[in-house]
Amino acid sequence: MPIHVQCDECFQSYKVKEERAGQTLKCKSCGSRMQVPEADEETEDLFEHYGEPIAPQRKTKTAVKSKKKKSRKKGPSLSMGKLVKKAFGVMSMALGIIMLGASIYMFFEGDSPEGKRSRPVGGLIMASIFMGVGKKWLFDE
Repeated sequence: MPIHVQCDECFQSYKVKEERAGQTLKCKSCGSRMQVPEADEETEDLFEHYGEPIAPQRKTKTAVKSKKKKSRKKGPSLSMGKLVKKAFGVMSMALGIIMLGASIYMFFEGDSPEGKRSRPVGGLIMASIFMGVGKKWLFDE
């Protein structure tokens, strides 16, 4: 009479020949090891009296289709966010160039009526900041 064994991990049940009693088997469903108990008269009688235990069905492996990736060369893709970022980068660069030109003009031609020379350091600093931000937004991906 076969020995009934149930996996402790996935609860899959098996019927094993009596010669395999005391051996360790590998579960076909989950791969864990399980010990085949010695056959006793009491457990055999229980199976005859109550019938077969109900266990969940084993999952069968489905064939997975392999998809071949097509190599396509992608052109530059611009999403809406990237497009807006590029537009603000252009505007920031333009504002920086205008501020740089104005600062240079003030340095050479911006004398006050009292004869003091103007020092447009703030304009140069702001121009460099605007141009740096514009460069980052334009050329960083």
